[in-house]
Amino acid sequence: MTKIFRYLLPLSLLLTGIWSCVNQDFDEPPVAGLPNLQGNITIANLKKLNTIGANDKQITDSLFIEGVVTADDESGNWYKQIVIEDETGGIVVRLNSVGLYNTYPIGRKVYVNLQGLWLGDYFGLPQINGAPDTAIAELLIPEHLYAGARDQQVTPRPVSIGDFNADLVGSLIQLDDVQFVVEDTSRTYADAVNRFSENRTLEDCFGNRTIIRTSGYADFASFNVPNGKGSVVATLSVYQGDYQLVIRDENDVKMEGSRCEGGAGGELMTIAELRSLYNGVVISGPDNKKIRGVVISDKDSGNTTGRNMVIQDASGGIVVRFSSNHNYSLGEEVDVSVSGQEISEFNGLLQVNNLGLDKAVSRGAGTLPSPRMATVSEILSNLEAWESTLVQVSDATISGGATFSGTKTLTDASGNIDLFTSTSASFASAPVPAGTVAVTAIVSQYNSPQLLIRNLADINGGDPVDPDLISLAEVRSFFQGATTVVPAGKKIRGIVISDLDSGNITGRNLVIQDAEGGIVIRFAANHNFALGEELEINISGQELSEYSGLLQVNNVPNANATSFGPGALPAPREATIQEIIDNLEAWESTLVKVVGVTFPNGGTYSGTQPIQDSTGSIDLYTRTQATFAGDAVPAGSVTLTALVSQFNTPQLNIRNLNDIGQ
Repeated sequence: MTKIFRYLLPLSLLLTGIWSCVNQDFDEPPVAGLPNLQGNITIANLKKLNTIGANDKQITDSLFIEGVVTADDESGNWYKQIVIEDETGGIVVRLNSVGLYNTYPIGRKVYVNLQGLWLGDYFGLPQINGAPDTAIAELLIPEHLYAGARDQQVTPRPVSIGDFNADLVGSLIQLDDVQFVVEDTSRTYADAVNRFSENRTLEDCFGNRTIIRTSGYADFASFNVPNGKGSVVATLSVYQGDYQLVIRDENDVKMEGSRCEGGAGGELMTIAELRSLYNGVVISGPDNKKIRGVVISDKDSGNTTGRNMVIQDASGGIVVRFSSNHNYSLGEEVDVSVSGQEISEFNGLLQVNNLGLDKAVSRGAGTLPSPRMATVSEILSNLEAWESTLVQVSDATISGGATFSGTKTLTDASGNIDLFTSTSASFASAPVPAGTVAVTAIVSQYNSPQLLIRNLADINGGDPVDPDLISLAEVRSFFQGATTVVPAGKKIRGIVISDLDSGNITGRNLVIQDAEGGIVIRFAANHNFALGEELEINISGQELSEYSGLLQVNNVPNANATSFGPGALPAPREATIQEIIDNLEAWESTLVKVVGVTFPNGGTYSGTQPIQDSTGSIDLYTRTQATFAGDAVPAGSVTLTALVSQFNTPQLNIRNLNDIGQ
């Protein structure tokens, strides 16, 4: 009986004040003590109140949602969260408690009193919080969540990968006739040894792909993914615009059928045999035929359009142009049905044209062919026969511009040929090396002969062009309100002022400061650079963009950074809160020291804490993953050292508890 009143007493007080419209008498509870409530807003309409990427918004109105739990934390793949869903959609509810499945198991009706809670999103995934970016405190859970009847029907929505959209995010869905890509079938769901979350790629029989993300703490993380075809039930999630699936446990994946054969049926013919059929006019591929080759183009580098791939077998190569963007990676072996497909030239380049995604199927990782060693003269003499195959030209020079973007000239002792790089290529603005180089490239043509490199790994040798050292203030000046790229031949040098070890910054990011300013560097992968380390970073051609107002050099290859060991940390600028706000852009990503700071709300560091001095107030933000997130904030006045930052609005970030002084 005590347990019943723990849930019903706060609710009865709430209903007395603001829910007189609900016909319920808590002195005489309904059968089995279950709440007899009714939501007054749907989950879909609730999610519309949130602007993706904006700050969390507190709900001040008297709002209730009701739904059925579709995902809980029993397997460990969800942590301190449940997902509830009504007929309009689903949403994540963050609860600072473990073992939630005991009270809120899958299939249980749940009513949520939203008044006083916060609505936001985690990189696009809508969620209900107890405070900005903070789960509902354990002691407050009974005041906001009321458990109803158990064993309610939970039916996933049948969809296809192509149906994914923002309205479905948070919903329990079912995909049929899907399979894990071949290269993932030898892997486990996640890294259970090191407790790392990992992605596995799921595909349908038409080449559409998505990912399943699994926590390294899930009790099925060490299980091998199945290698058959079948169905997957999962919650549709999203992270920075990329859809992903989160399963409840391994039973959500049922794949006992035969794998997709795709549309790449028929008798195998060589690429050379297919090319020999073309006689200068558009033809259709022969009946019941397919080709097989290894992808030698690199879609990820952007030097080929998203609809094109180049494949090569032992006899030759050819361009395959799909009807829409494909997902085949460099080195993947692919079967392509050519039966009835258009075989034509585009500006002199032979291709299988307008192929449906269902007409190709991956055979997993293949063996990249070795490039043919050749001179420029030999390439020109054998253009048609060698078209769409790999060659390597040694003892060559590149001229015609400072960066790869556009048409350059590759010259060896025998002659010269165009070297073309799309302006959309990730390396387009990289500096062209001086001196003699060896170049691996795809033989191509666009009305005249040309070579295409896949990425910068195709360039070997040469004298590297030493980038010019520029200040961080100059880097910041390149940004004029829209995403741009840093000019070629630029590098920076400074001291790391963020603390990777404390966890108050994501593993891919660091903040670096020199004598004139600071900036966030976001690497392509997690880094190991420590607080106080002096770095030199080649930022030539790197993206310069804002994330929620915070300027960063984005997606920098980790190899672009060189450590010079421990450096001298810059002294923090002593300032008031009002001065920080007034100089936000100029001081962003630099260290400041504020004297006489208080925490008016008390509590712990986790999430957003307003702080104030005699001149004003500003948010202090701490990630829930920080090692000190659960520590209590000081009760009195302190001196605070922090990084100036912003997430749509100004905020400060401390590195660790050494930044708090009395």
